[in-house]
Amino acid sequence: MKKKLNVFTVSGLMTGPILGSGIIFLPSLAYEMLGEHAIFAWIIIMALNILFAYVFAKMTIIASDNRGISTIVGDMFGSRFGTLAANYLTVAVFFGPVAVAITASEFIGPAVTSVFHVSPWVTAGGVLFICAMIVISDVSFMGKFMLVLSSITACLLLAGSGATLLRLPVLSIPHSLPAPEALGQTLLLIFWAIVGWEILGNYVEDVENPKRTMMRAMQISLSAIIMVYLLTAFAFQNSPSHSMPDLLLPVAGRFSGAVFSGLAAGLCICTVSTFTGAVARQTAARFKNTGLPKIFHHKCLTALMLLAVNYLVLFLHASGILSFQNIVGIANTMFIGNAVLGLASGFKLIPHIMIRIGIGILLILLVIIFLFSSVYAVVLFLLITFSCFIPYSCDIISRKKEREKQRQ
Repeated sequence: MKKKLNVFTVSGLMTGPILGSGIIFLPSLAYEMLGEHAIFAWIIIMALNILFAYVFAKMTIIASDNRGISTIVGDMFGSRFGTLAANYLTVAVFFGPVAVAITASEFIGPAVTSVFHVSPWVTAGGVLFICAMIVISDVSFMGKFMLVLSSITACLLLAGSGATLLRLPVLSIPHSLPAPEALGQTLLLIFWAIVGWEILGNYVEDVENPKRTMMRAMQISLSAIIMVYLLTAFAFQNSPSHSMPDLLLPVAGRFSGAVFSGLAAGLCICTVSTFTGAVARQTAARFKNTGLPKIFHHKCLTALMLLAVNYLVLFLHASGILSFQNIVGIANTMFIGNAVLGLASGFKLIPHIMIRIGIGILLILLVIIFLFSSVYAVVLFLLITFSCFIPYSCDIISRKKEREKQRQ
């Protein structure tokens, strides 16, 4: 199979979704909690981002196929855990893209409604359909699309934030340390700014020379992400209006609101497309290994299956059965499960003491975040977990009974 992703297209594939909706909301949320001290939280979380990216990029280059990190989890802890990691990521993508599509519809909804007179649910459904078509398209197109969109976003945010800071007569620089409790709560909140590196491995079959390409792409993406987050967050807390769209005033003028809405919707599409594409490829690889007919071996069918489930979740939300908070909570809990298993495998795989200490810190943060999960999310999490181990336990019991009969 011809490899279609190079260093730059892989970089685009990662930069867009990791910036994602986080760059839209997290700077304002961090500022609300810490004020001028928010920059301390961003520096810490970006330091953890370096470790998070390194661990998963290192693991990606030894992944055997598009099952990605789940194959390494299986190698480290047994096939049941590998299946569990894949199941966590799959269920997360049943719900997560719906929440992101709803967010995108809030930005582009007014423009769409004024022309087509449709409800926000239809707009969100349209976003999901567009993302599915991007996933089904040639992977090189997908990578180039993400590269262009993420590059434009990064350039505009960096230029706008830099110009905003240069125009200010005085910069607000904190001269004391933040309260530990408030800092801890903020770190938990903005931890999601670094989630996304764990799906790198689900594209490994499409990458030219993964060992070289993945590490270089990670370095480029990581540099861009850190610069955008730190500069944008610092400009936001210094801006008199404390408004994300206003950061684009120096480069977009009176169109800054419209430009920001377009960028936000574009980043949401990047996030949904990349995560859905990762699970579509992972699922196709899993179907292939189980000996199912060839029709199940292609990402097109698995992408459409995921789209169908997303539409079901969207319908449940539109009907008032599932709240937005429930959807986000379930997705986050499943992402945590997948990330924990991946990091635990990285801890076992990478012997460097400092890396292991960093992984330990990340695992503690993830466990703390998990404790804030909703009841619905925890119940589904437990069902997914037990579904992987109950058959195994039953098999052990049956084997034990057979041995007892043989002894008798």
